[in-house]
Amino acid sequence: MNNAFVIKEAILSEKAHDQMARGIYSFRVDTRSNKKQIASAVKRQFGVDVISVNIIAQSPKKRRITGTRREVEVAGAKKAVVKVKSGQTIALLSPKTEAKKEKSKSDKVTKKSEEKSEIKKRGLLSKIRGNKSTKRKEKTGD
Repeated sequence: MNNAFVIKEAILSEKAHDQMARGIYSFRVDTRSNKKQIASAVKRQFGVDVISVNIIAQSPKKRRITGTRREVEVAGAKKAVVKVKSGQTIALLSPKTEAKKEKSKSDKVTKKSEEKSEIKKRGLLSKIRGNKSTKRKEKTGD
């Protein structure tokens, strides 16, 4: 099997996001692939050393369509949980660092407070009319 088609997509859920901080990544993979193929595909695509690969086969499920009497079978899949060497991360999938989050939050707070201080509390119509009157004064050369 071609290594380019082994990994279908990354699984991005809350649980997977928490595991990414510890160096554990989850992927939906081709049903015909095995652990060695998955490990080599991750190593080639992301350039990390793989320590272990665990595979979970998800069985197909039947779902009932609301408003009808039909049942549809949702296809099963194969999920791979890959642990990479400590200190290595997959940059495309790894969560952002906390320092960046804190910095961006503080920037947002200061911007909001500046905007609130600039805007005077008036009704909606007065804001619209106030903008028009200032534009007219500028045109007439006040």
